[in-house]
Amino acid sequence: MFDCDGVLVDSEKITNRIFVDVLNEEGIPARIEEMARHFVGHSLEQCMDIIARIYGRRPGADFLARYRHRRDAALRDGLQPVAGVEQVLRQLQLPHCVASNSSAAKVHEMLDITGLLPYFNDRIFSAADLGRPKPAPDVYLKAAESQGVKPSACLVIEDTDVGVAAAVAAGMRVCAYTGTMAASRLLEAGAEQAVDDMLLLPDIIRRGYG
Repeated sequence: MFDCDGVLVDSEKITNRIFVDVLNEEGIPARIEEMARHFVGHSLEQCMDIIARIYGRRPGADFLARYRHRRDAALRDGLQPVAGVEQVLRQLQLPHCVASNSSAAKVHEMLDITGLLPYFNDRIFSAADLGRPKPAPDVYLKAAESQGVKPSACLVIEDTDVGVAAAVAAGMRVCAYTGTMAASRLLEAGAEQAVDDMLLLPDIIRRGYG
């Protein structure tokens, strides 16, 4: 199972920049360096609570609408697959799916933009649509159930501590990709191993699941 943002599509740099810009326009002194530390991996609704806790107030009522509009335009203009991930998907023989905090519609759009959608078709599972975002394990459990696979037989590829925690809570093994966070943070969250190159995944999958 693959997370989407930061694992399949290189969206984090784009969305983090827009998020900070719109917060700054609200007079909230967020910095890009704080995104991975506090926000990455969380749903937007969770991020609103984090903003209130860190900065002492919530953004205005139109913040999310303004952020989503600018985010979506930037993604349509510049989104790319994560380096090496298409080669991994091309080689992958085992059943696979996407399990993301984003809505299924958003995941579908991002995979379509990057040309990765044919590798997944309708095997897209959304924590946002279930109403229980990561680190709750619900989206991973739903994906396993829908695919007819026991959680213990699943390998999850994640890039955030929040996502790793969700997969571990679901009883799944995790290989973390360090494109977003340091390996130490991902391993501390429960990942079995961490890689800095997607092209290492096929050998890991063959050794553990072939």
